[in-house]
Amino acid sequence: MSSFNITKESFGKLIAFFAILISAVMIVKWREYESKVLKEATKPSTDNIEVKREQSPETVARISLLEKMAMAEREKIKVMVEHDNSPLTNTYPMILDATNSYDPDVGDEVQFVWKQIAGEPVEIRPNPFSGKVSFEAQAGEYTFELTVSDDYGSKATVTRTVIIEPEPNTPPVIDMKIRQGSELN
Repeated sequence: MSSFNITKESFGKLIAFFAILISAVMIVKWREYESKVLKEATKPSTDNIEVKREQSPETVARISLLEKMAMAEREKIKVMVEHDNSPLTNTYPMILDATNSYDPDVGDEVQFVWKQIAGEPVEIRPNPFSGKVSFEAQAGEYTFELTVSDDYGSKATVTRTVIIEPEPNTPPVIDMKIRQGSELN
C-alpha cells in the first residue's frame, strides 16, 4: 500500500492551480456569452411587431375635421399692405387669375363666374364673368368662389380666401439724453 503524502505547500499550489483553471474556463465562457449577446444586438430584427389601436369614431371625426381645417388654412393667400409712408392709403390691390383653366374636352369653351362669399363687400373688376379679375380692399379676410362651366353645363367650383394684413407700422425709437445744465443760456 502506498501512501499519498501531500504537504501544506503542495496542497496550496494544487488549490491555486484549480482556481486558475476555473477562472480560465469562466473567462472563456464569459467571452462566448459576450460574443453571442453582441451578435444578437447587431442582428437586424425580423420581428416587426406593430400594435394598432382602433380609434373611436369621435377621434376619427376630430382628426378629419382638423385635417380639413389645416388644408383650408394652407389654401388661404396672405398678403400685407405695403408701407408707403402715407397713413391715407390703407388698401391693397389683388388679382384673381383663373385664365389657365380649361376643359379637357377639346373645343369646349369655358365660362367664369366669380362670387364673393365672405368679407367686407368689394367690387370685382372688370366684371364677375372674366377669367382674371381684381379688387382693392382694406386689411381683412375675403373669400371668393369661382365656378367654371363648359358649353354642356358641366361645372367645377373652387373657393379661395385672401387675407390682407394691415400696413406694418413700427413705433418711433426714442433717443433721450439727460444732462446737467439749462437750455435757457
